[in-house]
Amino acid sequence: MTRIERLALYSALTALTAFAIDGILPAMPLIETDFDPASAISVSKVMTTFVLGMAIGELIIGPLSDAAGRRPAVIFGLAIFTIGTLIAAYADTFDAVLTGRFLQGLGVAGPKVGTRAMIRDRHTGPDMARILSIIFTLLILVPMIAPAIGAIIAAIGGWRGVFWAYLILAVLLGLWLWTRHPETLMPDKRTPLHPRRLATNIASILKRIDVMPLVIATGFVFGSQLVYFSVAADLFGVLYDLPTWMPVLFAILATGTAAALLINVRLVKHTGMEAPILVGVLLQGLSGGGLLIAAALTDGHPPLLVLLTLGWLGFFALGLLIGNINALAMRPLANLAGLGSSIIASCSSLIAFVFASAIDLMIDGPVLSIALAFALAAPLSAICVLFAIPNSTRKQLLHSLRLSR
Repeated sequence: MTRIERLALYSALTALTAFAIDGILPAMPLIETDFDPASAISVSKVMTTFVLGMAIGELIIGPLSDAAGRRPAVIFGLAIFTIGTLIAAYADTFDAVLTGRFLQGLGVAGPKVGTRAMIRDRHTGPDMARILSIIFTLLILVPMIAPAIGAIIAAIGGWRGVFWAYLILAVLLGLWLWTRHPETLMPDKRTPLHPRRLATNIASILKRIDVMPLVIATGFVFGSQLVYFSVAADLFGVLYDLPTWMPVLFAILATGTAAALLINVRLVKHTGMEAPILVGVLLQGLSGGGLLIAAALTDGHPPLLVLLTLGWLGFFALGLLIGNINALAMRPLANLAGLGSSIIASCSSLIAFVFASAIDLMIDGPVLSIALAFALAAPLSAICVLFAIPNSTRKQLLHSLRLSR
């Protein structure tokens, strides 16, 4: 398998999570009309249920990938995802849809965690950050095109057609991985599933102050993104009354992340991962603060151009944060890459779930929700990152920040 094909496979496997989140959004109005309104149907439930399942699945997949290998773990996850997809496709109640979404989230942890572990098996440090940035750059096409693809599929085959598309994609990805990609974790490097050893390894990771604060930071960053996904349909379809333009507006904001990721691929070679993270949290804070002011001055309905400008800045910040914080957290984990990736993904997903759910309960209004999520995530994640990095690096970064002022 060539390097290009390997990157394409990693990108496609990782993209399944993003497509499972974004692709269903245009079909939500069709789901709402198909079921009793008393079911309390909401995009937020469809999103957070998926993330909750993903958080639980990530705890399972990591140890499995360390014990049985990366490929079996990914295939196992794709099989669970397929079962969930079938349940949702045949659902006759909204609760059944949520059950299917939960299992989809549970299963998607396979390709998500397994792919990161495969990358960690082959790459370390800044090189790993570059690979992740390249993958995330390719992935940025997903939020650009997934809503449009979902809308086309839903227009042809209804909302159930979107789930059938998920099924086909999962099967194709499984075949591609199994027939083309070799196992990256050799038998002598595997960690058997002994409960006592597993508990010891988990405890050793949870105690690491150079890992766990970064996991918490990742949760806040992902949580702010999840808030956007949860309110995007109401934001563009209801507040701004532009449902047909939603895929285009999604794509405009996604270019911010794409631009940051493209810059980061080159930047991280010269600066390391810490400096782009610091810039990212500063920009996310500016985006969130600006949106809070704009929302306060316009009763929660700022001009679309203002929303897109400040939102683009926030998504640019996400592009600097996502790959770098993940790579920084994975760097010390060596042969525990599978378990470490699992803990990082699961704990950060749980934090994101709680963070997004809290914002949903506290705030009524899509613009205010996004603004508060960005404004809170930035300082919280900055504190976590500064706590995790060495004193010398922290002092150097803070000194550079003072000089820039």
